[in-house]
Amino acid sequence: MDMKKELLVRAYIVLAMFVVLSFVIIYRVFTISVVDGDKWRAKANVNVQLREVDADRGDIYADDFSVLATSIQYFEIRMDMTIASQSVFNEGLDSLALLLSTTYRTDLNKSQWKDRLKSERKKKNAYFFIAKGLDISQRNEILDFPILRNGRYRGGAIAIRYAKRTRPFKQLARRTIGEDRDNSQKVGLEGYYDKVLKGPFSQRVMKRVSADSDQWVPVYDFGDMDVQKGDDIVATINIPIQDIAQHELETTLISSDAKAGTVIVMEVSTGKIKAISNLSRQEDGSYAESYNYAIGNASEPGSTFKLASVLALLEDHKADIDDYVDVYGGKKKFYDRWMYDSEPHHRARVTMKEAFEISSNVGIAAMVHEAYNNKDGKLKYYNRLKSFGLTEPTGVELNGEPKPYIKNPSTDKDIWYGTTVPWMAHGYELQLTPLQILNFYNAIANNGDMMKPMLVSQIRKENEVVKDFHPIILKQKIASAESIAKVKDMMEGVVEEGTGKKLQSDLVKIAGKTGTTRVNYNSSDDFKKYNASFAGYFPAEKPKYSMIVVVYEPIGSFYGASVAGPVFKNIAERVINIEGDFGKNVNIANVDSKNIPGKHKGYNEDFKEIFDYVGIQYKEKTEDSWVSVNPFDNKMLIDENKVNKETIPSVVGMGARDAVYVLENMGLKVNIDGVGRVITQNILPGTPARGQKIELRLN
Repeated sequence: MDMKKELLVRAYIVLAMFVVLSFVIIYRVFTISVVDGDKWRAKANVNVQLREVDADRGDIYADDFSVLATSIQYFEIRMDMTIASQSVFNEGLDSLALLLSTTYRTDLNKSQWKDRLKSERKKKNAYFFIAKGLDISQRNEILDFPILRNGRYRGGAIAIRYAKRTRPFKQLARRTIGEDRDNSQKVGLEGYYDKVLKGPFSQRVMKRVSADSDQWVPVYDFGDMDVQKGDDIVATINIPIQDIAQHELETTLISSDAKAGTVIVMEVSTGKIKAISNLSRQEDGSYAESYNYAIGNASEPGSTFKLASVLALLEDHKADIDDYVDVYGGKKKFYDRWMYDSEPHHRARVTMKEAFEISSNVGIAAMVHEAYNNKDGKLKYYNRLKSFGLTEPTGVELNGEPKPYIKNPSTDKDIWYGTTVPWMAHGYELQLTPLQILNFYNAIANNGDMMKPMLVSQIRKENEVVKDFHPIILKQKIASAESIAKVKDMMEGVVEEGTGKKLQSDLVKIAGKTGTTRVNYNSSDDFKKYNASFAGYFPAEKPKYSMIVVVYEPIGSFYGASVAGPVFKNIAERVINIEGDFGKNVNIANVDSKNIPGKHKGYNEDFKEIFDYVGIQYKEKTEDSWVSVNPFDNKMLIDENKVNKETIPSVVGMGARDAVYVLENMGLKVNIDGVGRVITQNILPGTPARGQKIELRLN
């Protein structure tokens, strides 16, 4: 009995101790979580937080789903030198130093790496840098190195995933595609559609690397987490047309040593912008896309504005195309100011149609002056321009478009002069952007319907369409069918009989208007500066594309017909050549360089056989089996297309057969979607070839 009693006493004592301990724990939990909860939570949040992590940014595609901008995933590897046990560290030190010195960090030799690893471990560095800029396969390889292969909690391995924005086509439409910048305002489509591309953010538990730093790493392996992605947008940009536009513009800018230039190509019936190139001279003399002149640069358009003036005269029945006007040999005084025609013509009296075709400032200004420069006429002229949609911005999907500046006689009385009407008539004392001028010309080509310029046709989430953007008519029938027909006839006359006569083409009929604008006409500076422009559409019989070309401050020749016009013509002819279904009925074999093919890649012997068969001249720079062919100097240039078996090549432009042959011989697994030539590949060129699966999209 005594033994039993003694055991019971001991049991009661132990139980009592557990009860007391339980109350102490409950009290401490209550004190910590409730009484002092805010204090401890604040301290915890200093070093461990639930932090927002952006989703992967969506892609921007061209109209054929070629990638214009995408986020490439990279990894940075760091190491917490305090984690691995001494035995694990010592055992793997030699091998890790050797592998790093011979693979990803050859800037240090094996001995230097050993010393560095020992030193950082001694310092207890919890965030030691190993390497960055690694793709997923490189990440996996380096995390399989000694010590690091033990993972985060036994080897101290830290893999930080990040994305880097890249544009596969480099400078093509760069300012329109835009920039995704962390520390400054986003521009272009990247800025306008930032919320769509950025997508939803997620929250992850992150810990501070050290108390005195602002560096945070995920508590769980970031590379193993599901990462959300923003939506993709499909732009209206067409890569072949964009490439043509940029090449032709750059060629002219270089030859004329111009300050800058812009080209916009728009689809007449929809308002879809198929190409938009903006090039300006850099400090080193080269040309690059650094400012979007097409959208953001408002200036006096000069003679391209005469189209609005003659359309106003026709609509208000103030004059007709056969009415005569005195031009006084190209010189006339309005009040206290002399006006001159840009080019001498020695004519005394011409019809309105002829005045338009020879771009007579005096002729058009005189007719508008007589019709509108009176008490009621000034406001009527302004309202007519307003009815054409010229006083409002186009609403294009890019930030930074200014409102057109056109004087209103009711609200701008302080700056309205007797000479304002005749100077406005030929494109001065007002300011519009190239896109705003083009949109007006596009409305004429579209039989009076003014379209909203489009740069995006779809928003997509993976393979599903989230939103379709359809063409929008900003203004229906800005003028009567009769007036539209007359100004179309006048624009065709510019190319057939007027200032644009040298722009006639055997491939396509062009309609448009030349423009030569004196930039510093109010300056006493002896050195005159000009902008040259040409706006119009093609083919004239059934307009498919409208286009404007503006060359800012060319040196030497500065007339619109001789500087901007040839760019327009060359682009129109080359677009006709690649599309081939809406131009004149011309025997291609009898036309010079404008009908040779565009860029292609493939098997050398196949190209030579085709060129020989159709009679296209070519020049061989290589005898390699796999080549690229490019149009050059009225012939095709067969050049090398090196295939490095260690890295994935670009097969864009190849036929399906050739692309599959090249990639499968490198050990890659190839899936193709569509027929024709390759237009996109899902793994970027230069990526190490490790037997991956590669997706090819064909068109």
